[in-house]
Amino acid sequence: MVFKFQINELVRYLHSKNEKLMMCGEICNRIEFGDTRLIDYAVAIASKLDAHVAATGNTVVELKKRGIATRKMWAAEVIYYLQHERWKEGLNMAARPDVVILLGYNIDILRAIVNSLGAVGIETVVLDNIEVEEATYSLPRLSIPEWKNALDKLCSISGVSHAKRP
Repeated sequence: MVFKFQINELVRYLHSKNEKLMMCGEICNRIEFGDTRLIDYAVAIASKLDAHVAATGNTVVELKKRGIATRKMWAAEVIYYLQHERWKEGLNMAARPDVVILLGYNIDILRAIVNSLGAVGIETVVLDNIEVEEATYSLPRLSIPEWKNALDKLCSISGVSHAKRP
């Protein structure tokens, strides 16, 4: 279970970073928590943190509908741009991200991204309900209700609320 103090620590950590990049994977479109979808949490978190967003899978449509400036990319493209110091060109960022926030990926993709970015010194935060020990910060393995609760706490402590689906 994710306890409030751990979420507080995560919020402080994220707010301490200057350049944040959020990668939203296809699973953001598939997970529903009643009347709220995982993409709704992605929007709320990216907005509050003023994070740049790389839309992988088919998340670009939903993100743009909600007013999030994003570009459709393959996850491998994001990794390539970050590994080869080309974030300005490929990601339209003014500086290299201090941290990459991941949401909406399966365990194999998460591990590949975390390990690839870790190899070039980029910190990672995994907000999926899968623990990735190699990440700088990762939520533990959570049931769907526990995961929703953790995301709700993250949004409420961050001062954001998730927007329910239109």
